[in-house]
Amino acid sequence: MTRTLLLPLLTIALFAALARPAGAVLSIDITQGVRDPLPVALVPFSWEGEGQPPVEVSEVVRADLKRSGLFRLLDPAAFISRPHKQEEVQYKDFRLVGADALVVGRVRPGGGDRVDVRFRLFDVYAQEQVAGVRYRAPADGLRQVAHRIADTIHEELVGWSGAFASHMAYVLKEGKRYRLMVADADGANPRSVLTSQEPLLSPAWAPDGKHLAYVSFEQGRSMVYMQNLETGKRSTLAAFDGLNSAPEFSPDGEKLALSLSRDGNPELYVLDLASRELTRLTRHWAIDTEPTWGPEGEQLIFTSDRGGGPQLYRLPASGGDPERLTFEGDYNASPSWSPDGRWVAFLHGEDNRFAIGVKDLEKEGPLRTVTGRGPHESPSFAPNSHTILFATQATDGSGELATVSVDGNVHQRLQRQRGGDVREPAWSPLP
Repeated sequence: MTRTLLLPLLTIALFAALARPAGAVLSIDITQGVRDPLPVALVPFSWEGEGQPPVEVSEVVRADLKRSGLFRLLDPAAFISRPHKQEEVQYKDFRLVGADALVVGRVRPGGGDRVDVRFRLFDVYAQEQVAGVRYRAPADGLRQVAHRIADTIHEELVGWSGAFASHMAYVLKEGKRYRLMVADADGANPRSVLTSQEPLLSPAWAPDGKHLAYVSFEQGRSMVYMQNLETGKRSTLAAFDGLNSAPEFSPDGEKLALSLSRDGNPELYVLDLASRELTRLTRHWAIDTEPTWGPEGEQLIFTSDRGGGPQLYRLPASGGDPERLTFEGDYNASPSWSPDGRWVAFLHGEDNRFAIGVKDLEKEGPLRTVTGRGPHESPSFAPNSHTILFATQATDGSGELATVSVDGNVHQRLQRQRGGDVREPAWSPLP
């Protein structure tokens, strides 16, 4: 792809990705998991208050673990006993139903609007407790408590944390209206943080999880804004002549990398958010865009067509000579650097067919594709560095979100419950 074609295609893609009707509520469907998922017995948590509990905590935990694709949640109807405390556990009862791990818990009123939640995780064959935590939270925070419990169980059983307590941002379109949305990682609790009659693009999370940067065309041209998700207050970060695009916060939250065409063709810049001082990083006739920070904040990976077609390059955050990272295929773009620094995920294309690609930055070797070819876009790493969120297309041709594990073994679809189009996903840091 020549340089003269790349910029129009990038511009068209910004609009085409959002050119369909949209729905807001997402539900997750596992389309592929590991071959031998770990069998887990999760006993429904007891409720020690009156009426119904504000949230069925154990059901949220069960759904989280199940959709990870790594665990097989055993049917509670088969349980011989249903303990809720450590002293009630009979390990043989759960060996008989084939459980390797056992989860029990209790939920009870904690005074005022607070609720106490206690859970324990046991190794059935070692006959010992491996984790136990007590939470005291407001009733409207119980879903988040459940996600934290699921993260703890996930980490104890497989060695690395889940990302259930994180959030995702995405853009949806309803008729002529665009909305910037934030939801839990399981698609629950979606809320609109901005509504516009003009396109909204490229949401990017600040490390504090309380701010989003994004591109808006509200003023008839691209401008970069930052918005406080708690107060709704926002400020303009980039409104220069030309293209203002691809914002990405540095790991310390003090800087923003972005692509600007203020001096001609799109180049990479870094904006100091306190002083608003702007530093230019690249100086080339090519199009340089889509920066993503390394976890130490010392390097950036970006997309450039300086080699004749879009490929990935790595650059010191202070500027310098870029190093080309990708060579396979005629299209590699939209990089997302994993928080642990090991991987970069990106859109990999050959002959106008695209897949999500992954490259190991710690080892020499070719890139791997972790999805089949399809209309995929906008990969974004989970905060645990093990899962990639991306936009794709449903069977009816509308846009939806999906995830894939970094090894390609676990695939999920985040399906819309009301039809429509969802695009431009970004995965938050863990709270």
